[in-house]
Amino acid sequence: MEDLSSYSQYLELIALIIGIIKYKEFKDFYFKYVFYFLIYVVANEFLAGISYEVLNIPNTFLYNIYILIHFSFFLAWFHSLIVSTVKAQILKFFFLVYIVFWFGEALTIGSITDNYLSITFSLGTLLLIIAVAFYFIEMLTREVVLNITQSPYFWVSFGILTYCVTYLPFYITLMFFLQENPVILSVVLFLINCIQYCCIAIAFIKSDRYQMEHPIAKKS
Repeated sequence: MEDLSSYSQYLELIALIIGIIKYKEFKDFYFKYVFYFLIYVVANEFLAGISYEVLNIPNTFLYNIYILIHFSFFLAWFHSLIVSTVKAQILKFFFLVYIVFWFGEALTIGSITDNYLSITFSLGTLLLIIAVAFYFIEMLTREVVLNITQSPYFWVSFGILTYCVTYLPFYITLMFFLQENPVILSVVLFLINCIQYCCIAIAFIKSDRYQMEHPIAKKS
């Protein structure tokens, strides 16, 4: 059975194309950094594909770097959106802990070109769930709750939360109790990636510069 998860790159590409079309709507808002991150994701996926399928070079290193960038980026991004000083400080602490933990596992696992940083991935997923929860709590206490599904930030947060909450317990169960099953892992990963990138695509579609939150302050 062909690896379904490899088709995720096409979902990412479709979301990116929609983002390019809608870019002018969010270019002055913090939401644009999700678009920049998606450019990296698409480039990394195609580079990993070329590395493995064309050059026959293991792409584990690229995915380990992706684990670092993915969770670090979203922890920093949610930190920039959070209004509460206490929650913002907690996310800053999470960010630093995650960076230290990534390098710690990378140095002790043997070789990051051969072994996936699975423990760091699990930690990042857990921290990101908390970050999304913080942001949702703030959304629900503001007037934006009346039009919450119109917010691009809601859709990105919902997609990330769905991915993390679905994948983390499944991944841990598979790793410790059922052992790794490539077919099951591929199918589940593809399905939750579908949800995540559909949510990001919806976020781009929903973007409207006249209704967007979190503008980037321009220097005078």
